[in-house]
Amino acid sequence: MVFTRSRVVLVVVLLAASAAALTASGEAPSNSVSAAPATSHPILQYSLPPDKLAHSYALYRLDATLYFVTSVWSFLVLFLMLRMRFGVRLRDWAERTSRFRVVQALIVMSLFTLVFELTQLPFDIHRHYVGLSYGLSVQRWGSWFGDWGKSLLLGLVFVTLLGWILYGALRRSPRGWWFYFWLALIPIVILVLFVTPIWIEPMFNKFEPLSDHHSDLVAQIERVVHRAGMDIPPERMFEMKASEKSTTLNAYVTGFGSTKRVVVWDTTMEHMTTPETLFVFGHEMGHYVLGHIPKETGIILLQLLVLFYIGYRLATWLVARYGAGWGIRDLSDWASLPLLVLILSLLTFLATPAFNAVSRHYEHQADQYGLEVVHGLIPDTPLAAAQAFQVLGERSLDYPYVSKFAEFWLWDHPTIRDRIIFVQTYDPWGEGRQPEFVKGAP
Repeated sequence: MVFTRSRVVLVVVLLAASAAALTASGEAPSNSVSAAPATSHPILQYSLPPDKLAHSYALYRLDATLYFVTSVWSFLVLFLMLRMRFGVRLRDWAERTSRFRVVQALIVMSLFTLVFELTQLPFDIHRHYVGLSYGLSVQRWGSWFGDWGKSLLLGLVFVTLLGWILYGALRRSPRGWWFYFWLALIPIVILVLFVTPIWIEPMFNKFEPLSDHHSDLVAQIERVVHRAGMDIPPERMFEMKASEKSTTLNAYVTGFGSTKRVVVWDTTMEHMTTPETLFVFGHEMGHYVLGHIPKETGIILLQLLVLFYIGYRLATWLVARYGAGWGIRDLSDWASLPLLVLILSLLTFLATPAFNAVSRHYEHQADQYGLEVVHGLIPDTPLAAAQAFQVLGERSLDYPYVSKFAEFWLWDHPTIRDRIIFVQTYDPWGEGRQPEFVKGAP
């Protein structure tokens, strides 16, 4: 299943969309594909054998329930922090400890994040238990807790920096802080994108040059790169040892500028044929070539700018009306932290469909690019692409009959079912047209 599983902690609230909701309908829609263009062969449908279908439906429902429960729980925890004056206690402690704002930021932001994350830990543990139970994960608990601890430490560093900047903007510009904080986020986001593949991702997984163990595949990939007229050297192609923790398949583009690279999971190459893997690589190269990382980042930042402004208006009104009862002196008071996080987490929750719509658009473009760039390089491109998605969905237990509302609200990729139909019906060559992205492809 394709879910956005971000926790509602400050670093996530400020830099990306929060988790989104899912409604699980038990009725399977018709397998009719009357909306698809006519083809010369039957359209393969995404399907699962009965045992996997039952598991995928159970997982679909389970994730839906867990999502709603954790979302409500997160909002409730933040509201209780506000009502019980947890922010006031943190403020008083920080101000007694040091007069330096950066030290106060370290105390307030790190303790707030630590307490909040501990309230979410039982749900995180349950998620991993579900992954193990359904065979989607093979990561041992010791390794999992190690990753959780590293994520927490990274989060503490980020939220301390962001909190120091945020409250600095609040003190200096009570009316324009939302805009100045947003401006400060831009270089931080770019820096995070730049360092993620070289500093952050290696903390959690092992990476090796793809050419070390798959030189034959690299040679085939270079044909695809040449077809695209691009220069993606083998030094920017990596294999991730995902099989040490997961049984699912994936590939992705990461990095920015000189750190940009294509990563293919070892599980993908293990369970897909070379033509199927080449299509997956073509899809990821589409993100690379079409500049989806900077484009999507820019759109998300603009969406966050709107949310920050709405949050500013709401927070100002709430502090004026209820601040005295909550012990908040003004919005620049450290005690306002639970209120700000609650407001922004609710806003990002409501804006999740907008964030995911952008992602689905670019994922669809990448599917199209993948088809165009491998057309003629592998036998029966539509079939190879459809089989790649079938394997991907089956390994991940993707439910075939996702409701329209679930896709709208939650899915950050098109559904596997729709993607399989698309790759078998997209045929500009048969219609006498040039492909949109890879001009001159046979």
